[in-house]
Parts: sequence; C-alpha cells; structure tokens
Amino acid sequence: MKFTRMIASIVGVVAFTAMAGTLAPFALVGCATREPFNSVSNHGLPAETIAIESPRKRPGYGPPPYGYWRILGGTVPRGAEQLEWANDTPAPMQWTFIGPRPVTSDYWSGENNSGGRVVSIACHPTSAATAYIASASGGIWKTLDFGANWTPLTDRQPNLNHGAVTLDKTFPETVYSGTGEYTMQSLGGGLFRSLDGGTNWTMLASAGTMGSRCSGIVVVSGSTALTPAVIHWTGNFGYKRSINGGTSWTTPISDSCSSLSVDPSNSQRVYVAVKGIGISRSVNGGVDFTTLSGGLPVTGFGRIVLAQSISTPDVLYAVFVDAASTSGLLGLYRTGDGGGTWTKLVNTPNFPFPQGWYDISIGVDPTNSNHLYCGGVRPSSSTLGPFAGVIESTNAGQSWTEISGSGGQIHPDQQCIAFGADNTPWFGCDGGVWRRVGSTWSNCNATLCAIQNYTISEHPNNANRVMTGTQDVGSAGTSSGAIAWPQIVSGDGGYGAYLQDVYTTLFTTYIYLEVYRTTGTSAPLNISGPWSDDPREWISPLVTDANGGLTLYGGTNRLWRNTASTTSSSWTAVSTTTISNGGTVTAIATVAGAPGVIWIGNSNGGIWRTANAGTTWTSVRAPDNVRINGISTRPGNALTACILRGTTTGARVYRTTNAASWTSLTGTLPTGVSGNALAVDWDRGIPTLFVGSGAGIYASFNNGSIWIKSGPDLPNVNIGQMEINRTRRTIVTGTYGRGAWRSPLAQRADFDLSGVVDAADLSVLLGSWGSCSVLNCDADMDGSGVVDGADLAALLSEWGA
Repeated sequence: MKFTRMIASIVGVVAFTAMAGTLAPFALVGCATREPFNSVSNHGLPAETIAIESPRKRPGYGPPPYGYWRILGGTVPRGAEQLEWANDTPAPMQWTFIGPRPVTSDYWSGENNSGGRVVSIACHPTSAATAYIASASGGIWKTLDFGANWTPLTDRQPNLNHGAVTLDKTFPETVYSGTGEYTMQSLGGGLFRSLDGGTNWTMLASAGTMGSRCSGIVVVSGSTALTPAVIHWTGNFGYKRSINGGTSWTTPISDSCSSLSVDPSNSQRVYVAVKGIGISRSVNGGVDFTTLSGGLPVTGFGRIVLAQSISTPDVLYAVFVDAASTSGLLGLYRTGDGGGTWTKLVNTPNFPFPQGWYDISIGVDPTNSNHLYCGGVRPSSSTLGPFAGVIESTNAGQSWTEISGSGGQIHPDQQCIAFGADNTPWFGCDGGVWRRVGSTWSNCNATLCAIQNYTISEHPNNANRVMTGTQDVGSAGTSSGAIAWPQIVSGDGGYGAYLQDVYTTLFTTYIYLEVYRTTGTSAPLNISGPWSDDPREWISPLVTDANGGLTLYGGTNRLWRNTASTTSSSWTAVSTTTISNGGTVTAIATVAGAPGVIWIGNSNGGIWRTANAGTTWTSVRAPDNVRINGISTRPGNALTACILRGTTTGARVYRTTNAASWTSLTGTLPTGVSGNALAVDWDRGIPTLFVGSGAGIYASFNNGSIWIKSGPDLPNVNIGQMEINRTRRTIVTGTYGRGAWRSPLAQRADFDLSGVVDAADLSVLLGSWGSCSVLNCDADMDGSGVVDGADLAALLSEWGA
C-alpha cells in the first residue's frame, strides 16, 4: 500500500462576504501611518515614537516588530525533503493556489494592484524587459515583459526568505540569491546560484557560513560563469568575500553590514556600510578596509545605505539613519572623490522617518550622477519636519521633488531601486514593483503573488468566500472564488471571521485586536472592545463560536466575548488576566457540540480551559515559556484537544484526552521544523495532524508517529495559518509570502491512503469491529469508541474513487 511504502521510506530516513467584489476598500492604515495622518495617532501617542518596541507596547503602527515570530520563517531541514509524499498520485495533500493574485483596489497603491513585499531588484544588463526580484518571503521571481507577467523561480528551494538578488553582468543568465531579510530578521538558508536564468539552483554556501540574513551581493565577473573573480556579500555576519566561486570565504569585516557597493570601473574599490560604525573602503578588492571620515558622522547612527554612480564612480551617496527612536534621517551625504571627503545634503527631506531601520531606498541614474531617487514611507509632515515617499533630485541633492503620488501612485514603504537596460528606474516596496516611466508610475503587480498572509478564514458554508489578513496590503478576500482578491480594509490585516449562517457580514482585524465589522456595502465599522490598556499580540486572535450563533471571542491578556456581533460593539471580559500567565492570549478554541467549553493558549506556554463559558477557569497545562501557536479541539468531545508549541526542537505537538495529562505526538517531525500553525482532521478514525512550519506543511496520519511533508505542489514557504472545513473536507492555508492555497482532505474511509475506498479499507473496518480506544482506531470515524454500523455506512457512502 502507498502509505506503507511511504512509512518505510521515512523510517529509513529517520531510523468574503457577497460584497467583496464591489465594496471600495476602507483606508484604515498604511504600514506606518494612519489615514488621514496627523502628528498624533488615535492611540494618543506621538507618531514620532514609532520604533522597534515590544509588540505589547507599540502604538498602532507597522511594520511588524523586528524579529516577530510570525515572520521569521525557516529552512527545510537537511533530509526533510525525503519526507515528501512520493510523486505518484493520488497524494494525501494536493495543493492548489487560490489567490490573491493580486490584491486589487489597494488604497495605498492608488486603488491599484499590490503583489507583496519586494526587497531587491536585479535588472538584466542588455534586455530592458527582463528583471529578477527578491521578495521578502516569497522567493525569487522573473519577468521577461517589463513586469506584466512574473514567474516564481525558487518555490522548491529550502528557503524563500530573501534579502538580495544580483546578476553576473558578463554572464547575465547567472543569478545569485541571498536568503534571509536583513532588516526584519527573517531566517535565511545561505547563498544560492542559478546558471540558467533561475531554472535550476545550487547552494554555494550555507547560512552557517554566510549568516542568516543578507543585505547585499555583488559579483565581479571572471572568465566563465562558474569562475567569477570575486563574490562579495554583506549581512548580519559581516562582509564576506570569495575568490573561488563560493567554495571558501574570508570575513574581512565581522560586524553587521547593512549595504555594499563595488566600483563599476575599478573592482579593487569596495565600499561596505557597517551598521553603527561607518563606511569602510577597500582599495585591494576587499582584502582589507579603512573606515572613512572626511565629514561623515562618527556617532548617533544605525543603519547606512549606499548608492554609487555608474557614469561617475567617484560619486557615492550614503544615507545615515538616526539611531534614536525616531529612526529618521541623520543625514544624506555625498562624495565626489571616491570617499575622501563628504558633504551633507542639508535640504534632504526626512524621507526615512519614522522607520529608517526598516525601509530606505536610494538609487543613482546610470547616466547622470546628479540625478537620484530616495524612498521612504509616504509623504506627510510632522514636528520633525517633512518626510516623504519617493523623492527625486536632478541637482545632486540640492533640492528635491516628491513624486510618489505624481503620475499615479506607488505603495508606501520603499525597499529598493534598480535601473533597467533602458535606464528606467524600477522600485520595490511593500506593495510590489513599480517602474517610473517618464513622469508616470507603471504598476507591475497584476501577476505577482508574494503576498504575506498572517491568517486565513474560509466561510463554513461557501468555499468561494475566503479572506486573509496580510502584511501591509490589508485584509483581502473573494466572494466568487476568483484569483484576484479585492481589498476590504487597507494596512496590516490580522484575523478574519465569518459567522456560520450569516452571509452579509464579515469581521476583520487590524493589529493589536482592532476589530472591524463590514455589512453589505457599508464601510467597515470599528467595534473594538475596551482593551486598549491590555497587553496583546501584534496579530491577536479573533474566532467565532464553533457552535454557530453570533458570538465572537478575542484575546488580549484575557478573553473577551461579544454575543451579538452583527449589531453590537459591546464586549465582556470572560476571564481575568490569570489565563495569560503573565503573557498574552495566542490561541482560542471552542468545541463544536460542547457549548460553553473554551480552550486558550498563551505566549508563555500555558493552557487554560473553561467548561461554563468563562465563569471558572482551570489550568490544564503549566506554562513552560514556549508560545502556544495553535489549539484544535475534537468536535463533540469536551476533554480532547491537540496543541502546538512554537519551537523548532523537541516535542511540539501534544494531545490530551482528559484535559489534564498530555502525550507528545511529535514522532518523526524533524528538528528544525517550527511549530507555526496547527490543524487537525478529527473525522478520520485516527485524526490527521497538520503542522505549518517556516517552510512547508507536515502531516501525520498515525497519531504523530510518522510525519510526511507537503510535496512539490506547495512552495517551501512560511505558513501563517491553516483551517479545515469538515463539510467540504478541505484544508486551506495562508502563507507568509506565497498567498493562499487549498487541498482536499483524504476520504475518511480511505484508511490506507490509496486514493480509493475499496475492499482493503472494508477489511480494516471489519477487522476493527467492536470497541476500540478513542483516537486509536482507524475505522472509528465518528469517535464513538465503537466500530459499528454507523462507521460501515460511512465507508459505503464513500465507496470508490
């Protein structure tokens, strides 16, 4: 049998609502500022205080907190690819992309398309239509037609988090990708190279050698594509250099490096921006360095970003970000003598403010060293001075013009600038890719799907109604099943919720549990509760009651309930703060068929349960300082649940059948697989367990003893959330970087996973006839503890393919 073959192989390895298409999106938030903007947020805190703070204390702004657990992602552990289900069909997981490609009507994109966050662009040196992009967590993409169509190139690579992409200019079919995003601490898997335009890839160096995050790659061409003269790399492990095609590396600078430039006319001159230290220059190809001065600041800065002129290589520009909490512009500096002396460009708007640690871009016109662009957040004003989205100077930074809303609109939060072979600038930002064609913005996101989904929600009674909460392109959804999903609310989207028997109302959340209700074609209404002083998660849980009705539950450091959610904005706390064990609520689960039973998990690893709708609570698992990232309860059984711990080692999946003692179901789940998201198909005799990791999905069909991995149909991407529909027998997932996907579940009575319910499955059922242990009997599909006529009837109803 197929599953038997798979087990043997593994053992060998391991010994929207109906209005969604018509409602104009509600402009709630951009990644960093609200609309309309003013200098004081509606949380009563100055906008200037936006910084890298605790997710429990930050005001209502983005981007995600630095190193936030949902965005870290991961790498497929060595050997785990052998856990993939064999390519012969049918497979127990058959994933299909369902959207959004793109998010349409994005407010911050000028009611245009958004395709996800792009952090690096490499333009082909001779083909103006060809470019490669590195998405933050959706891999490398390629276009051959100026961004009209994009193709993902690295879905099967062990890691989709990226910081940089570059080409060998002499051999432009040779592509280098640096994994791990420098600014957000997402985890990388090393340096990769393709010799055929991105079709096939080889790892040149692991993360253990290069570091987990990349900020820049420059390749100095050699005699062949396989033998570049030098490969330069910067990232959190410093500046690294290889003169033998990546076989071995030296580390001339070990401090964290935020930017890199190599003189295009003299490869012996190398410039490295060392975070918090300054700009270092080498005149011998990177062998050793001297820190430059000549007018540059000595203290008070953090990140530095460099841009060098191609036409006049002695001209460089350097952005120094203020190390203070404002994270604004300390200064933009220019040198005209290769770094000997620098001049501060005092008329530069404060374009990095208020999050220069996160998004800055700068680029110099290849034909004119006095023509440059800088990118920040978006145009506005504050007590710290005017700041900007995209600004342009044609006189070497003496004066500037704001262009982000001129000739169309580009999404805020600028990440990178590159120039095509025709010298047209390409811009990467949190909304995707734009080109500046003359004085007009050209949106290039119609077919790009690098959307970073935190969550996903599917209507219980209609598979066409799906919505997701995303990083900076809002909450988006479909009511028709189309691939393109209109935006519902802009900004950063969190959990969404559909009520079981309601089709005209849906609920979305913004960060820190701001809850919005949308009914019909009305604008979303804020129905948040009185929890503004509660510690809460950046993406806080919001769920409906599994027993139907109008009840919503939200989690801060206590549990809140709204029992009339379609008409009321009244919430009642149904717990004290005790249930958070000093942390925050991270997971909430009710029990279908057991009204009043609620389970919660918290950020410190504790599990609490109430059997009387919150009147009293019982601790059913002591905290162990490891976040609970998921709870799944068995329908009709008030005492049975599975939980997922947010760690990459040891026991991650546990089950209880008595709400007291716990058994690990982690089995062969490899070390290195993070516990990000949990779903359980309870309707098979032995429930199927699904774990969403930082790179793909793993499943177990035998109580967690043996785990298999999703196959080539699902990218190796960070998983945000999974949800099972029992009636349709499907599972959906929102991924942080590659959109949303759906798979059918195996038939309940297909015990051997052959893809057909046949005599072999009937034999299993008859052999198990009578009493059996709940959760340990293949054929007990209704969980009654007895294999009987009800189970036989269920099997016969599924007979055949």
